[in-house]
Amino acid sequence: MYSQLKQEIKEIIGIVNECPDTLKVKCFEILLENYLSSSAKKSVKPKEAEVHEAPKESEKQDDTSLGDHESSDNEEISMKDFHVKNRKFLESNKISIDSINEIYYKEEGKLMPLYDSVKSTKMAECQIRLALLTAFENAFTEPNGEMSFNGEVIKKKCQDMKCYDSKNFASILKNYANLFVDSPDKYSKSFVYELSTDGKKELANVLRDLAKGE
Repeated sequence: MYSQLKQEIKEIIGIVNECPDTLKVKCFEILLENYLSSSAKKSVKPKEAEVHEAPKESEKQDDTSLGDHESSDNEEISMKDFHVKNRKFLESNKISIDSINEIYYKEEGKLMPLYDSVKSTKMAECQIRLALLTAFENAFTEPNGEMSFNGEVIKKKCQDMKCYDSKNFASILKNYANLFVDSPDKYSKSFVYELSTDGKKELANVLRDLAKGE
């Protein structure tokens, strides 16, 4: 170790002697400091190997599983995803699963709309179509497959789609009371509307219409 240092110092002195007298001391200090610093780095042992190790096989499997799960979040909807009552609803109204996939996609177990329009310019019709579609979407996650909705949710959707008729919102629901199993005389924010037989027939018409595209 010391013989190496001695040899290095000799080389440094040889370099220093070529410098002007006024710079010799400074030059010697810089060269010696550089040598000692470099030697110190070489003598330091590498960090623990596991920090830079490639992922273990089990970890790779976990990553793969996560990737599969994420990709499955947006997979196509299948008929078996629906409650048996709603499968019968689709089948009896001759609405194919391909048509449903034209209108919706599945994300985290929920039915998410692909439509950004309900294909109507009439505010009352837009409101009712959104109500029927929301009931269908809610049925996807309801344990009993019930097609129902809350009026406040529809109000927000109408506002988002620029078809909210604030003065007539409650009366529109009342005017279409035949589409629901029950309808209150006076609008209630907490009331849950359930689709009647007529309501489900009209929902089927709306789904077929949206599935046709533009």
